[in-house]
Amino acid sequence: TLTIGSASYAYGSDFVAWTKRHDERVTLANSELVFVGYGIVSPQLGWNDYAGIDMRGKIAVILINDPDFETGDNRGFSGRAMTYYGRWTYKLEEAARQGAAGALIIHEDSAAAYGWPVVNSSWTGPQHDLLHEDGGASRVAVEGWIQNAVARDIFGRAGLNFEAEKRRAQRPDFSPVSLRQRASIEIASQFETSLSHNVAGILPGAERPREAVLYSAHWDHLGRCTPVDGDDICNGALDNATGVAGLIELARQHANAGPLERSVGFIAFTAEESGLLGSQYYAEHPVFAPADTAALINMDGLSIAGPARDISVVGYGQTNLQDILVGAARGQGRTVTREAFPERGGFYRSDQFNLAKVGVPVLYAGAGLDLYNGGVERGRAASDAYLTSFYHKPDDEMSPDWDMTGAMRDLQLLYTVGREVADGEAWPEWNPSSEFRPIRDASRRDR
Repeated sequence: TLTIGSASYAYGSDFVAWTKRHDERVTLANSELVFVGYGIVSPQLGWNDYAGIDMRGKIAVILINDPDFETGDNRGFSGRAMTYYGRWTYKLEEAARQGAAGALIIHEDSAAAYGWPVVNSSWTGPQHDLLHEDGGASRVAVEGWIQNAVARDIFGRAGLNFEAEKRRAQRPDFSPVSLRQRASIEIASQFETSLSHNVAGILPGAERPREAVLYSAHWDHLGRCTPVDGDDICNGALDNATGVAGLIELARQHANAGPLERSVGFIAFTAEESGLLGSQYYAEHPVFAPADTAALINMDGLSIAGPARDISVVGYGQTNLQDILVGAARGQGRTVTREAFPERGGFYRSDQFNLAKVGVPVLYAGAGLDLYNGGVERGRAASDAYLTSFYHKPDDEMSPDWDMTGAMRDLQLLYTVGREVADGEAWPEWNPSSEFRPIRDASRRDR
């Protein structure tokens, strides 16, 4: 139970909470709640939501997404498109850097890009993390989400209007405000050490085997999750058995075609659904050094709605790998489009992000919406239906109604991009506006 003042809130329905510290019991008692807006600190943008406050012993209450989301105005956060500042992972990291005792993120369906059932199913079962030398001491003691209605209740008791405070948080002159209430929560944990594997296969390059192009997908899912009609097995058929199937088929096609100048690697990452842990581990313990990795092409769910006139790039405009994809798509009479829902922050929610963080140019593309059968209207409807009824739920099961012809055409394009990079001299690059460009430049400087 989460107790705030005289009110108590129920685990699962009102809030979820966890700890990443390696302690069997973590307690926050009478900790002051402080609203810190979007919880962003960016000197480059002149933005500091923690300005003037000492967060030691306090719990940060934080809005999801970033300040541009609702207005679409670009204050440096790319308008409606989510930046990493908008992701819940960043918000918890920044709260820890600020010395907060805890961090509670306010859930809103559209801003988070998924409903409360996704939060509930993702955070109420066993949680996983990499082993940390500091025992997780660098994290805040308690991390969690609260329902939007809970947040409004807390703000109301503080004499604050939630919507007005949210509007205030969308301005760079925002200053944190005490919610004039104290919260108490205790988390008891049981720990098990387990081993899970990334699974990799390599086709060695004929001329430059130390250089590589990588393909990836994640093989894990949630296991058992919140039941729907008595079924509590989250199968993850689309997310991401389809991606793993695509990975295997790409490996088969590349092997049949013979070796290229650079090596081609195929990696099925583990623990993506637990916070991109498998790809984080790979980035820290790579088979190919990031400076020697020409590109990563990631797949996280292939099309099941049939062929499309377009192929969508998540993280549109980040790298010049997109230019190669445009040429390949033209050969199929197709176009390359920006992701339909950049406000959902998809670029920061799949495994390519961890490789981007160490400078590797990445391409994450697939599932265009302009379907030959039904156009954009049917494509959007299919996407919305999946997010509402199947994503991270037991009903993500294989169905005879799936039309995989679109996935096959997308895989042909990803095959072509990988083959061109693996058989060429050029190094793909981050575009100058990308936040990952300096990392790549530094890693390649002495090569």
